[in-house]
Formats: sequence, C-alpha cells, structure tokens
Amino acid sequence: MDETQVDRSLDSLAGFLGSLPPDRYAPTAHRYRRHARAVYLPWADTLSWLPDVDDPDLGPAVEYDMQRYNPEFAIRRFPAIPHGIRADPLVQSLVRFDLAETMWSEGFARTPLSVGVGCVLLSVRGAGDEALSTPNVLHQDGGEACFTFVHLLVRRNVVGGVNYIAPTRCVGLLPEELAPSVIESEFTLEQPLDSFAVHNSRVSHHVTTVRRGAGDAEGGRGILIVAVSPLVKQL
Repeated sequence: MDETQVDRSLDSLAGFLGSLPPDRYAPTAHRYRRHARAVYLPWADTLSWLPDVDDPDLGPAVEYDMQRYNPEFAIRRFPAIPHGIRADPLVQSLVRFDLAETMWSEGFARTPLSVGVGCVLLSVRGAGDEALSTPNVLHQDGGEACFTFVHLLVRRNVVGGVNYIAPTRCVGLLPEELAPSVIESEFTLEQPLDSFAVHNSRVSHHVTTVRRGAGDAEGGRGILIVAVSPLVKQL
C-alpha cells in the first residue's frame, strides 16, 4: 500500500471506531468494540472469515471463549466487524503481516491457525471519564502458542494508555505494585500504526486507564487487535 492508500484506510477506520457499540459486559467502562474470527491456512496463504452467529439482540455476532485467561469474563459474544471493514486493505495487510511474524513458531507453517481480530475504542467524552481495558491488570491473552498483536489506529486528546510488559508471574497485578526492576518494558503508542506484539507464554501485559486530555474535545484511543494461535481440533 502507498501512503495515500494508508491514509485513506486510516480515515475510514477512524470513522468506524467512532461508531462502535459499547462493550455489553462493562457498559460503564467507556469501552466500545466489535470482533471477527478467521482461519488461516499457511500452505495455501488463504484467510477465511468464520460465519457470524445470528444473535437476536446484537445481530451478526462473534463468540469468544477466553477460558482462564480473562478472570473478569470467560465466554463472551460481541457484535461482529462488518465485512467491508474486514476487507479494508490496511486491515488485510496488518493481519497478514502479523501472521507472517508467527511462522517461526514450531509447527505454525503446517497447521490451520485461528485468527481473532478486534476493533476496540477507549473513549472519554467528559473531563472525569475513565476508560478501562479488560482485564484491568497484567494478564495474558492465551496459552503457550498464542500471539497478540496491537496496532494503534487513533489516539486523540487522551492521557494514559501506557503499555507495560512484565514476567508471567505478574499476572493479576498492576504495574504500580511491581518493583521498577521487574517491569520489562514501558511505552505508549502515540502515532497511527505504532504497534507491539507479545508471545503470551513468555510475558504478561497491561494498558493503563485512559482519561481525556487538556482539550475540550472528546478523547479516544482506538486499536486493532490480532490474536493468532493454532486452531484447536474439535472431534
């Protein structure tokens, strides 16, 4: 993609993020989201989106089973990302880039891969609003063979949203509960397409609360999350 195409996609995705519905599991957390799931066949280089669930309240929806990795919620159902957004050239490029970055992992090139894609906005309209991630502690998003990629799409008039990486033994804790020497990395995604990735078997991670900045305009931090892991066989 050239720079003009990237800018066009970022503008489109920024508008889409502004239309996201609130997280039904935490309606006061100022968190808005949609999700989708796909299967990737590395040997054929094919990415196929799984059919949505027809939910009577949400419409097209996607179901996630976080098992023990989200102590706040296990099985959740989210509104689906529309197919037009899934087909956006930048979304496609980011997902495929992330997939390529996992091919070094043992067996990944020879097994179907589960791909979870999420669009999440932490939005703060009022001066006292606080937008929270979930779980709101250091955590892992999956097991030994799970990778999580985070790409910033929008950051405007906010403070906070600082990312922390720490050892796996820190799961369930907040960064301020750790000695500085324990924290492996601390950084903030500032510009569109600033990104990071974690191999969930090796580290825990956390993003701090987002608050509105000095301006009067609504603040927001919007990201694209891509989770990659081997597809679990169900017999």
